[in-house]
Amino acid sequence: MATDTPTTIPPENPPQSSNGNMVGESVTRESFQEPSDIASRASTIEQEDSDLDSVFDEGEDGYGGWGLDEEWEVRNFNRQVPLHPNQQKPAANTFASVDDQIAALSKHAAKIRLDDVKEGQDRVKDKADRATNDQVLDPKTRMILYQMINRGVVSEVHGAISTGKEANVYGAVAYPDVNGPPVQRAIKVYKTAILSFKDRERYITGEHRFKSGADKGNSRKMVRLWAEKEFRNLRRIYAAAIPCPEPIQLKLHVLVMGFLGDKKGYAFPRLRDASINGEGSDRLWRQLYIQLMGIMRRLYQVCKLVHADLSEYNILYNDKRLYIIDVSQSVEHDHPRSLEFLRMDIKNTGDYFRREGVDTLPDRTIFEFITDPEGAVEEPGLSEAIEQLYASRPPFDSDEAAAAELEIDNEVFRNQYIPQTLEQVYDIEKDAQAIGQGEGEKLVYRNLLADQVVSKPPSKSLSSEDGSAEGATLDSDDESESDGESRFEKGRPRGKRFEDKDEKKLRKHAVKEAQAERRKTKLPKYAKKRIIALTSKKHKNKK
Repeated sequence: MATDTPTTIPPENPPQSSNGNMVGESVTRESFQEPSDIASRASTIEQEDSDLDSVFDEGEDGYGGWGLDEEWEVRNFNRQVPLHPNQQKPAANTFASVDDQIAALSKHAAKIRLDDVKEGQDRVKDKADRATNDQVLDPKTRMILYQMINRGVVSEVHGAISTGKEANVYGAVAYPDVNGPPVQRAIKVYKTAILSFKDRERYITGEHRFKSGADKGNSRKMVRLWAEKEFRNLRRIYAAAIPCPEPIQLKLHVLVMGFLGDKKGYAFPRLRDASINGEGSDRLWRQLYIQLMGIMRRLYQVCKLVHADLSEYNILYNDKRLYIIDVSQSVEHDHPRSLEFLRMDIKNTGDYFRREGVDTLPDRTIFEFITDPEGAVEEPGLSEAIEQLYASRPPFDSDEAAAAELEIDNEVFRNQYIPQTLEQVYDIEKDAQAIGQGEGEKLVYRNLLADQVVSKPPSKSLSSEDGSAEGATLDSDDESESDGESRFEKGRPRGKRFEDKDEKKLRKHAVKEAQAERRKTKLPKYAKKRIIALTSKKHKNKK
């Protein structure tokens, strides 16, 4: 068995490689480099590669492969796999613009301060902030924030205002005027790493604004579609003068909105956390309930939207006024499940206000009030209409009997099937019989029908004194039958092929007279050729 014996190479005879280069010289040169320089250079190269992959790659987060099959990798396990299979290098630096963009935007890195800092407070670092922000603030999201800062949409990004299952909301400050006061804004960043809210498909599928639907295999595309949905819904609600955050700008999965809070950066509390106590609190709670019912009607009739997740957690309160937030799951009123979502919103809000001691209306009454196409959609008409609903309630002997009747009515309505189109009516013969008996008002889908269908038919008064009453009824029946037959008679089809001979002769005669009149003012052909020749000669002379 051969053993390795140490050999000493004299310094005057350094080893040479096959191409004649001095190996010892290269080793000596590398030995004089500092280890810190080598480590910093390696980390810089690695950081640049990761930034490019995460910021400018629109595909999946995975790095994928080089397109090599498993058998090839096993057979060539001891070979070095090249970084890029295509060895053809471009003649120019194609990433020059990317490098310039990264270098230009990196100066804004210090303006993203992810700690909970308000105006007039000192910054305090906390590990919990970094742990929470890892779910949304990847390098690509940071690059979007850099671009917004560079364009002046916001000037600084502060700590998280709220965190939820679908997104995090961060506070931000903007300076529209250089010498003016700062303006507080909110930035909503949707989560792309951990999708805890995976039930988005039922809110998107079936809505005509998103015909392509949701792509389950691409989570980032799903989140971008979700952010676009909230931005569009916010624009509708804000245009209808309903209290909500002002939509400012959307970039992929980052949404910039107006801030609902004070000038120092403190957000308005949720209705769940609002402190409404003391003298007059019962009256204020009733006013807030009436105000919320009016907002739900305006959402349905003016914005053509159903919130689909309305509760005390998605409503902000300040100075006797309610603000609607979190409308990313809101659907249009013609969505296949819009009425189901509307009943859920009525149930959640009604249950909360009943816990606060408010005398609420039945769910069926509120549903009919919101979906009724006729009626007021502006204040003070909305409040007056709700007060009329309170006044038209049937009286009860005691409060316990009223509460029991309300609970029974609500449970029946919540489990009742509501068709959204006439094709979904379960028993059309039974409903038609009820309409014929004048009970169309009891149908839960009567707003889908015409008013003259639902209204009671006029009562027919028959004169028993007149002996010829039966004959009069027969004559009227014959007249009605003849009117019905004439109503459904088909007229003559349109088109030249269905004309009779006289009409065809008159039409041809009129066409000939029109052509003769047109020939009287027609330019002769020789004159037209002469004009064309003269204009062509003038054009050649100019050249």
